Amino acid sequence: MRNKLNVMIVEDEAGDVTELTASIKEHPDELNIVGVSKNSDDAFAFICNHNPHAVILDLELQTGRGDGLELLKRIRSTVLKQRPYVVVNTNNPSKTTLDLAKRLGADYTFVKWQIGYKTELVVNQLLNVMPIILGTEAEPAVQQTEAQIENKLRRLAQDEFNKIGVSVKNAGYGYLVDAVILAIKGDTHQWGKTIGNKIGKKEDSVTHAMQYAINRTWAKADITELQKHYTATPANGISPTTCEFVFYYRNKILNLMNG
Repeated sequence: MRNKLNVMIVEDEAGDVTELTASIKEHPDELNIVGVSKNSDDAFAFICNHNPHAVILDLELQTGRGDGLELLKRIRSTVLKQRPYVVVNTNNPSKTTLDLAKRLGADYTFVKWQIGYKTELVVNQLLNVMPIILGTEAEPAVQQTEAQIENKLRRLAQDEFNKIGVSVKNAGYGYLVDAVILAIKGDTHQWGKTIGNKIGKKEDSVTHAMQYAINRTWAKADITELQKHYTATPANGISPTTCEFVFYYRNKILNLMNG
């Protein structure tokens, strides 16, 4: 059986959804609609859970919730098994906005009011790139399981911690690694509780161990050497909070993964 391109539509105008759906259904052997949403939060959750090959994205979800630019940011900052090919389909003609969308990861843009626009153009773009998207997906070396992705994140976090001298003897070392991975996956709040529930420890115990590991590292480290690898370190050498530390390495590791 021939593989189909799984497409999600993120659009708040019912008429546009109807037209896009009709155009896509003219190609039943190639394209398959797997989701429709006018809410950027729901769309992000769907993308994380179902990994559509492509997303047709409206930037201004005025009758829905959220916006397309924010969704692009969240896709870019999240480690996914496969990043979707994103076609922006918008009424917004602003060159600044369209350039920003491209910088945030949009692969192609259409402005609905432009002369000659029709939904078939959007669909044709998906058909044009379909062999590339599905061909890439079929490469075993490109596909990574969730476990492989997590192992890579864990190695990157450990390498970074070792550079600044976080002691592996401290229980907080492992908890901090887990917290960074949780933050990358989108859990940005109760790391102590999540980790504690997983290993049978109290939240306060985990939280204290993480901060203790950070404080010990800053207490014994050479401030000049520390600043080479943890560039947010203030000149007076005050240790960061657990939240500051985890988000610093969340962003640093995402940049390493996407670089």
